[in-house]
Amino acid sequence: MSDRRNERGMTLIEVLVALSILAVALLALAPLFTISVKTNASAHQLTNANTLAREKLEELSGYPRSDTRLKVLDTKNASGPGGAAITGATVGACDPVPGASPARTWCENDLPKWYQPSTGATSYAVTSPGASWFSYPYSRTYTIEQFDGTLTNRIVAPGAYVVKLITVTVRPTIGPFPGLRQTIQSLYLRVRDA
Repeated sequence: MSDRRNERGMTLIEVLVALSILAVALLALAPLFTISVKTNASAHQLTNANTLAREKLEELSGYPRSDTRLKVLDTKNASGPGGAAITGATVGACDPVPGASPARTWCENDLPKWYQPSTGATSYAVTSPGASWFSYPYSRTYTIEQFDGTLTNRIVAPGAYVVKLITVTVRPTIGPFPGLRQTIQSLYLRVRDA
């Protein structure tokens, strides 16, 4: 009998103290889950932006160097996809970059404005085509510059050039960090026998 008297269980106070310590520890860990979800979404966003930029660079590098899609506008030292018709809509013409030195041009987004996740359809319409359409989550711009053999002097079209520099910029427009996780990728295209 004396052995049973020495056995004690936990009191209600001890159980409550232990549970409160566990609750505080779990509450301290909760923000880590939120941060990890945002970080994962941001990494996914950056991966998609890199893929869209690489896709455009590969598309443009496949064209002949004299193709009109790689043409730098006359009297400009850089150009982009100005005025190209896409599915009944027109991508905006190239405009000067405010405050850029030396002056260069950029072109509006060449990605669709809207997409429908259920079907994968896209639209370049200015306003939403319907209730099940969502704003496309990325914008993509690119510039094309011409350089001489030193790669330091830009050539104004239609001057003779040796290298064209294509720079693609992709920015997220929605998501956890819209506009912050942009990617800029460049590619030099050399003229054969130059």
